[in-house]
Order: sequence, then C-alpha cells, then structure tokens
Amino acid sequence: MTKKPHLFFFGGIPVFLLLGFLKKDIPIAIEISYINYLLNVDFWCYVSAIYFGLIGVNYLALDWANKTPKKLLTILHILLQTLALIPYLYAILHLDSQGVLEQKELLGFNLNALFLMAILLFLGSIVLHLTNFLISLFFKD
Repeated sequence: MTKKPHLFFFGGIPVFLLLGFLKKDIPIAIEISYINYLLNVDFWCYVSAIYFGLIGVNYLALDWANKTPKKLLTILHILLQTLALIPYLYAILHLDSQGVLEQKELLGFNLNALFLMAILLFLGSIVLHLTNFLISLFFKD
C-alpha cells in the first residue's frame, strides 16, 4: 500500500462511479445559513471519483519521477481518508429515493457529529497529502 498508493486511489474511482450510477437523481438538500442548495447524490459521487483520480495521479507522478512518498505520511493519509469516507459512504448507501436519511446514528454515534469529524479528517488528509507530495518531490530520500 505504501509502495503504490496510487492503486488505492485509482481503485476508489469505479466505486464512486458505480455509486453515482446507482444513486442517480436522489436529491440532497444542504442548508448553509439561509441558503438552501439542492444537489443530487450522483454529483457528489462523481466529484469524489475525480478527487480520488487526482490524488492517484499525484502519487503516480511521484512514482514516474522516481520519488518515494514518505511511508508514515502515506499511511496516515490513507488512514485519514478511509476514516473520513466511512460516514459519507454510509449516508449514501442509506438514503431513500427522496434523499432522506432515516437512521441518524452510526455505531451509537450521532451521524451529524460524525459528519463534522469526517470533514475535519478529510481536510487533515488533504494537508497530509500535500505535505507528503511536496516533501517527497523536493527533498532527497
């Protein structure tokens, strides 16, 4: 996994494309302040597929440049990314055709709190990835 992390991220692309195809035209209402956004679940799945593809390309570019990503940072990045995806995937899989998530808990935890934690983990994984990419690219092993 740390030798070829791009395979992990490229492997996520078909998963998100399949989810987007299966959950097509299911609406999600997002309220931010006084503004309501109505988006479809498949949109978020396709954005996630693109994101995973871009991360995979970054790791593949390091491989092409004969640079090795830092093992600890790569493991932490994949771990944080996976932990951030658990509530996201759970919600996508449990939405009904109207975009309503009936179950408000996951493993006894409030799903809204888990979403907040997932967003923070996701942001942390982005910082870790960029740090890992830049350190690996510009510094000698």
